[in-house]
Amino acid sequence: MKKILPFKYIILVAIIIVTALVVPENGYLSAKKSDEVNKKHQHYEAILKSMDVKSLAGKSFDKKNLLSDVVILNFWASWCKPCLEEFPSLVSLRKNYPTEKLKIIGINSDEDNVLKNIKKIQKKYNLNFDVVVDKNGSLTDKFMISAIPVSIIFHNGKVIEVSQGAKDFDSEEFKEKIEPIIK
Repeated sequence: MKKILPFKYIILVAIIIVTALVVPENGYLSAKKSDEVNKKHQHYEAILKSMDVKSLAGKSFDKKNLLSDVVILNFWASWCKPCLEEFPSLVSLRKNYPTEKLKIIGINSDEDNVLKNIKKIQKKYNLNFDVVVDKNGSLTDKFMISAIPVSIIFHNGKVIEVSQGAKDFDSEEFKEKIEPIIK
């Protein structure tokens, strides 16, 4: 028993040393990640403030309105299955809140047959929100979008959420998040 006791102390000391070396580094990494997220959000907010786009229907977006409402920028393409999966919930969301309180702007990044593809998708999913064509990818590049779908949700010009991948905009969790700020 006495021979095992020193071995237990050595293992305990080794665990403490390893923990002391690893924990501060993880703390540093998470703080660094948070700084990177904050910088990315500030970048998105700056782009929104200077965004000058027109919808497919010719509607211009008033910067003042984009900065005072809940705005969802949804990056999508007609060939993207996860993008199409979230459209029914986006359409439902649009029906539940007035346009002056919630703006949904779909930013399409198709490169070929753009208008034909958008019209086909609008008809198939009964899209009831504005669509902006980003054929040359300038908006996608400005927002540093590397994979779609991505939805950036703003309130009063500040990022409140960035969703990568298909999102259920009909979920109770999402409704609980935006309802207090929309009303």
